[in-house]
Amino acid sequence: MYQPDINAGDLNARIRIQRKVTSGSGSFKKEEWIDIGNESSSDPPRYKNAKWVGVHGSEAWIAESVQAERAATVTVRFDKRINEACQVLYGETAYKIVSMDDISQRHHWLEIKVKASVNG
Repeated sequence: MYQPDINAGDLNARIRIQRKVTSGSGSFKKEEWIDIGNESSSDPPRYKNAKWVGVHGSEAWIAESVQAERAATVTVRFDKRINEACQVLYGETAYKIVSMDDISQRHHWLEIKVKASVNG
């Protein structure tokens, strides 16, 4: 059974994981991203410690061929609130979740593949 080699020191990236919420009704609907665990965007940021590994080498060439830039693999402690509809903020950049893996289905670690989309 695969167990990732992760030490506390590996979790040195501070990220935020956000979910999209819609408020209002009719033509007054407003969509915004808020951190998982917060009730509104006015709440203080909720950071998670993560292992951040940028895509490099042959993986980077493959990522470029599918119009992605700054692709990465992010490992965080398991959180059942995280899903593919969420986004990951690292610094000022928002990353789309491409895929997720509950490693060994043990609910300890979650490996997330992310990419920042190319802007025009």
